[in-house]
Amino acid sequence: MAFIRENLLKIVVFIVVLIVVIVIFALVSGGKKSGKSTTYSTLEQDMINATEKYLNANPKLKPKGEEVSKINLDTLENSKYLSEYNALEDSNVKCSGYIEVSIINDEYDYVPYLKCGKYYETKTIASYIKDKESIVTSGDGLYKIGDTYVFRGENPNNYIKIGDRVYRIIDIKDNELKLISNKKLSEYFTWDDRYNIAKEDNVGINDYSKSRLKEAFDYIIKYNKYNEDEEEKVFSDLELEKMIKHDVCTGKRASTFGDISSANECSQKESNQKLSLITVSDYARASLDPNCKTIFDPSCVNYNYFSIIADVFKTITATSDNSYQIFYIDEGVADLSFAYNQFSPNIVIYIGASSLYSDGDGTLENPYIVR
Repeated sequence: MAFIRENLLKIVVFIVVLIVVIVIFALVSGGKKSGKSTTYSTLEQDMINATEKYLNANPKLKPKGEEVSKINLDTLENSKYLSEYNALEDSNVKCSGYIEVSIINDEYDYVPYLKCGKYYETKTIASYIKDKESIVTSGDGLYKIGDTYVFRGENPNNYIKIGDRVYRIIDIKDNELKLISNKKLSEYFTWDDRYNIAKEDNVGINDYSKSRLKEAFDYIIKYNKYNEDEEEKVFSDLELEKMIKHDVCTGKRASTFGDISSANECSQKESNQKLSLITVSDYARASLDPNCKTIFDPSCVNYNYFSIIADVFKTITATSDNSYQIFYIDEGVADLSFAYNQFSPNIVIYIGASSLYSDGDGTLENPYIVR
């Protein structure tokens, strides 16, 4: 006890110093953890937030119609909406970049582009895929057909995930991606079931612009459910955010017209659609079998990733032979079906050129991820 009384002051000082050291260590450790949690994705989101504030303060700079506004990172930094950006790996490397602002689906769309020396550069999903996937002329992979990049073969790396749903990339054109769901929707649809005067029966009318299918798709986009009694959402919020309106090829083709080209199908289009089905040519074009020369050749089922997705596909393509039949694909062969027949679709959507790459290599185990 005498020892404690004699050294009480020293003991108190030691305890105080120990507490201070512990607190400083905790703060330093916490600071390190916070720094590590910062990512380039976080910096890009900060760019978006700052741009929104900047444009609200400068509304005349907001885009109108089809305009695209470009706000430089330096502008945001000089206006004090952001601190100076430096590479996370090396604070001596200054980042550059800009934000493109446009109007998509009647809302402002902000796309950040950031470059931090050798350490990081923002990639859209389209640019990343085209850079990663070498254009091939044989075997599974990405082909260049005219101005379109097309995935072909049995096992190309064209898996992409949006939210919880997996899609396959059909093609890329103007940096917009055309996708087909890897699984069918849970609901059954009819292409059309109206009364057809030529058949004197409710076999449907194969005019897509006035079809039951288009009505159903429009309803889903508006309410995100199949019908008014449904409670569960059809698509995730992220899917709806990424979908863009697109012109869909709805041209009719003769029942004997076997050409794989989509020129005939795209002679007529339905504008501003968010949901659709594949065309007949989408299926046949993906096959690598040299004997798949027309849409009626059974060999089209070979070396074709569509055959892994499903055996049967209803298409958006109607026949010009009559007013009540549409094309469907059954194990690789195109044939005609009455429009009123019910089916569960593998849905087709488009995502915009501004969709950013997040992760993945396009395989089933590690699909591309958009953000």
